[in-house]
Amino acid sequence: MRKPFAAVVLLGLALAAAPVFAAGDPVQFLVIQPGAPGSSNEAAPLMARLADYLSRHAAGKPIVKALYVNTPTAAERAIATLQPQLAIVTLPYYLEERERHGLRAQLITRPGGHTEDYYRLLVPVKTHMTSWKELRGAVWGTLCFNADAVARLLFQQSADALPFRCEPTDRLLRAVRQVTKGEAAGVLLTDEQFDALSALPERKSLTSLAQTTPLPPPLVVSFDGPSGAVAALTKALLDMKADPAAHDLLNELRTDGFGPIDSTLAAQLDALAKATAP
Repeated sequence: MRKPFAAVVLLGLALAAAPVFAAGDPVQFLVIQPGAPGSSNEAAPLMARLADYLSRHAAGKPIVKALYVNTPTAAERAIATLQPQLAIVTLPYYLEERERHGLRAQLITRPGGHTEDYYRLLVPVKTHMTSWKELRGAVWGTLCFNADAVARLLFQQSADALPFRCEPTDRLLRAVRQVTKGEAAGVLLTDEQFDALSALPERKSLTSLAQTTPLPPPLVVSFDGPSGAVAALTKALLDMKADPAAHDLLNELRTDGFGPIDSTLAAQLDALAKATAP
């Protein structure tokens, strides 16, 4: 059973030959989840386990370092100082930052075994609204850390053009309760968050006012193109699903494994990038 609003800390290239890694030069791996619970320090033990697994199983036996961050500021600082080769990122983060950081989609995560995601706008049932265009006030969500991409995905316009304010929060359950009490206009949820909400009593007081078509889940991305490190680590991530020794680690990462970017998904990502471009 899924834990309510737990962080979705998630995470194909074939190798012709084992890559060579500079001695003592670590491969940096980031997990960027804006608004997700916890902190870098709290996630450090799990990140150390992930890094250790990849260090032992990736071709060439690289020294891997992994870091979890959940704010845009921390993500920018980590990218600037660590110069990572790979990262797990949310789809809105990828769409907003792909050009600036040269992000290239390498794999999909599979949260809960799913290969699709949906974003929903929920409002109180008692408002009796029929369109998001009637909504005023504050709408909260972890998705609002990348409000412009989310607004274009859900409403086909920029965040600045919305009739309500998209407010980022890392306290999603509190935001839901504010909505049910009439202290906020609405809440934006991913599919994982929506499923968690379905187990709570607050769900009965809320209704969906808008929903996206199926979207890709969080992605594993590289920075500025392919390299030996990228190839080695993506192959190791792909192989985790078939490795019994990786089962517990995948469970803690809340995924059943990683999947390749096929031509259909690559075309979808290109279309989404065009649709969400400023």
